[in-house]
Amino acid sequence: MVRRWVLLLGLMVGLGLGAQAQDRSAPPPTASEKELQAPLTLEDGKPTPGQATEAPPSGLRAFGSLVLVLGLAGASLWALKKYGRGRIPGGGGHKLRVEETLALGDRRFVSILDVEGERFLIALTPQAISLLSRLDPGDRGEPGTFDDALSRQVDLGRPVPVKEMEAMLRQGGGGQ
Repeated sequence: MVRRWVLLLGLMVGLGLGAQAQDRSAPPPTASEKELQAPLTLEDGKPTPGQATEAPPSGLRAFGSLVLVLGLAGASLWALKKYGRGRIPGGGGHKLRVEETLALGDRRFVSILDVEGERFLIALTPQAISLLSRLDPGDRGEPGTFDDALSRQVDLGRPVPVKEMEAMLRQGGGGQ
């Protein structure tokens, strides 16, 4: 086993010495080979990507660029708010608004929805949106109107059958 290793090591050393002998016996490079190995220099006056052609930007120039970008962003937001509000999905319109929302837990909500001056109390669950009641127009300016309207219209402790809800809606949203 050791004999094989010694033989392999001797073979590798012999090949290495033979390669060095070939390098020493190579002819010296010609003038054209030396020219090809020399670094390339262009002296035609044109800028190259590695050369700096202008002075580095100053702090004043960077500040001016920042002011310009912030001004353009502010002007864009102003124009979007003034002229493009109704055209963007979720941007809101003038006819439909959610006045207040109360979270009941587990992705269940009760909201007051204003549609062209009429107000509705709606329930939102992951599966459905239900109309609970049409609200009186006189409830608008009072503090706590949402809680009062909710307690007057719906007993959240018991489910309301569909027929009872339809009858309540036909009567004009009277309490239970």
